[in-house]
Amino acid sequence: MQKIIKIIISIFAFLFLWQLVSFLSNSIFLPGPIKIIYLCFNMVVTGEIFKHMFLSVRRVVFGFLCGLLFGFITGLIFGLTELGDYFTSILEIFRPIPPIAWIPLAILWFGVGDSSSIFIIFIAAFFPVFTNTLFGIKSLPKIYSYIGKNLSLTKMQKFCHITLPFVLPYSFVGSRVSLGLSWMVVIAAEMISASFGLGYLIEVNRSLMNTDLVIATMLFIGLTGFLLNKILSLIEKKVIYWKGVSHA
Repeated sequence: MQKIIKIIISIFAFLFLWQLVSFLSNSIFLPGPIKIIYLCFNMVVTGEIFKHMFLSVRRVVFGFLCGLLFGFITGLIFGLTELGDYFTSILEIFRPIPPIAWIPLAILWFGVGDSSSIFIIFIAAFFPVFTNTLFGIKSLPKIYSYIGKNLSLTKMQKFCHITLPFVLPYSFVGSRVSLGLSWMVVIAAEMISASFGLGYLIEVNRSLMNTDLVIATMLFIGLTGFLLNKILSLIEKKVIYWKGVSHA
């Protein structure tokens, strides 16, 4: 109960300070929370925001799942075979490149629209999952291999009952990072190479100097990202239940 009270107090304190700063400064550049809340309510009632939100979420989910699957499989292959000795260093050269830096090439290759945005999201989602999966395999204690031999487990049984359960928590850590990056990247990509979506909505209102609508859209971006993270947390708890994972 005390925690809830503290949260409520912190929210009201933040809104009060926001309103005060807006009142003392130019409200055109920083509208107050009352106006923003009204705009958010109006956007929900008219249903305008949901079209853009759906398109952004669809791009993120598709690009994220592709990057997640490809990163997980590649991490397993590189960790369990000698391919990692040959190609990991090559991927490490590309890993530090920010996903946004790929936008010009994505537009050149795929044009303006969903394909270029999904490609950027794929890049953002791939590397954290790949790196954490590979690290999980490399961190597997050798004693587990000895246990597998003593139990006369086949390679497939060892993979399913020892390697995979050990690696999955590492992969989910990477997936949480990937989802956060994917959500940030899609907004940036939509601001440049999309005709619909939350990022596009921000860019249009910025060009029209509608600061209030920009901030209102940012709140929807934050809320949607929060909900996506919660969904992933629930999936994580179901999949690796034996670890008792709890990431609020």
